[in-house]
Amino acid sequence: MTSTVISTYLHETSKAKADVVLEGDSYKINYYDARGELFKTEPFPGKSVWYVESAAENWALGIKQLNG
Repeated sequence: MTSTVISTYLHETSKAKADVVLEGDSYKINYYDARGELFKTEPFPGKSVWYVESAAENWALGIKQLNG
């Protein structure tokens, strides 16, 4: 399945980042730590690109917390 990075958000206080990815017909966020290692993938089936980008931006600003 083809994956395309739509946008990237850098965390406000660390060098971590979140990539919004289109995979097939749904979006997900891949979260990377400061070393660039993937530590979590969060799927968003049925959500719009705007919804997923808002979630990634909220994480980058420290509003959205990741659990688990």
